[in-house]
Amino acid sequence: MRETREGHQLAPRTIGRPRSRNADTAILKATVSLLGESGFQGLTMEQVARRAGVGRATVYRRWKTKEEMIINALDSLMADFDVPETGDLHGDLFAMTCWLRDGLLNAPEGRLLPHLAAQAVSDPNFPTSHMETWVCPWRDAVERVLVGGQDMGLVRKDVNVTGIVDMLGGVVILRLFLGHGRPLSEDQIKDMVDAVLHGALAKG
Repeated sequence: MRETREGHQLAPRTIGRPRSRNADTAILKATVSLLGESGFQGLTMEQVARRAGVGRATVYRRWKTKEEMIINALDSLMADFDVPETGDLHGDLFAMTCWLRDGLLNAPEGRLLPHLAAQAVSDPNFPTSHMETWVCPWRDAVERVLVGGQDMGLVRKDVNVTGIVDMLGGVVILRLFLGHGRPLSEDQIKDMVDAVLHGALAKG
């Protein structure tokens, strides 16, 4: 504490300029945006500074390396899984699969998944938790719906629930990566859910 000549105590004087939350947010948003355009290898901290409208020194004061900045930006993303579970087995699976398709097409997290997957393959030290953080809420919800169907006697007890989840999600992701910009339509998702449940439903 410091004292004035009158003996009053003052808070200690801070050194340097306080960090700007607005700058932090702008830099992280710019990083996510450029990752979707350039991928990991093409992104530079100078590009991020220009896109964020800040000086290069502002970026380098916060992160020493590009990798640290990217991981921080990915950690700032979290998809809100907001598909309600209604108890309608087919309807819930259809709505959840549509959510995954729409997220892959439109959400920043989804647009980054191809780059995340490529980086995870080329760099064994790259943490895959970012992909799991985005996809896991969807997987958990679909598994919950299928297990609920088993509890109600609608889905066979011997069905591999994880396998069904992989089939639904795998087709959506494969079509996004290799479908030349033609994502699954709602009719195609409906047919896929029909086909999966045809073999999974308990026989009455």
